[in-house]
Amino acid sequence: MRVPFVRKVLTRLLREELVHKDQAILAVCAGIAEQDLFREMGFSNVTLSNVEVPPAGPETDSLNWAVEDAQELSFPDGQFDISFVSDGLHHCSAPHSALLEMYRVAKKGVIVVESRDSILMRLAILLGLTPAYELEAVFDHGGKTGGVNNTGIPNYIYRWTEHEFRKVIRSFDPCGRHTFRFFYGLNLPYQMASFHRNPAKLVTITLLSPLVRTFTWILPRQCNSLAMVALKPHDIWPWLKRNGDSILFDLAYVGEHLKKPGHHDAASARVCHKRSNEPASSGDTP
Repeated sequence: MRVPFVRKVLTRLLREELVHKDQAILAVCAGIAEQDLFREMGFSNVTLSNVEVPPAGPETDSLNWAVEDAQELSFPDGQFDISFVSDGLHHCSAPHSALLEMYRVAKKGVIVVESRDSILMRLAILLGLTPAYELEAVFDHGGKTGGVNNTGIPNYIYRWTEHEFRKVIRSFDPCGRHTFRFFYGLNLPYQMASFHRNPAKLVTITLLSPLVRTFTWILPRQCNSLAMVALKPHDIWPWLKRNGDSILFDLAYVGEHLKKPGHHDAASARVCHKRSNEPASSGDTP
């Protein structure tokens, strides 16, 4: 986990009162780093989950732990206030499913920290300065875990963009206007480079570091650390209406803005449809 970046993001969200320390928070794909950070920052109601959790002991007593697959959470809708993940979705074979499960079990919204897809990142992959598949994590776990779905198969590092994040959330919940926030940070891959026997990669990253820092300071969207926040809508769209716990299409509202096709329009549509399915005659241009 990119601890300094995550701490900075959470501090900003706390200051803006978008997150509160007493809220019920679910952290998926979590480990000791998440536990230590939430404890250090004073969050009091955090549930940490992963497909495998650390054994019970003095280090893991202060927060709740749960064995959960982020792609199929067992919790009911809206059980937590906020769902959180840092560098975990790219270990899932269905990262979008995991994101939407996080959204489903949250009443207020989600906080997601992952790598950002950018021109600079694609160039770094092309030059071999950062990996496309995470061999290092599996190697660090003895070749047995740390890969896709925590298996020994190295996972593809799924990198996100702001536009993609918005589209996934809006598709899942099209009932109102979401609040989206994005934060950027630079996390140069020194640790991954240190795994390689050839020191050339680590030396190259070190030499390029000042240039990359200047470039990403000018163009922050070229940073490789991206925090994505989606807060659920407070109100529904005007073309919808509430009926108890249900949300329905408001036919009366839409009827004021749209009209059904008249007889002439419908007839024209049928003719066009018919013509589009007729075989071309010998005189037609193919």
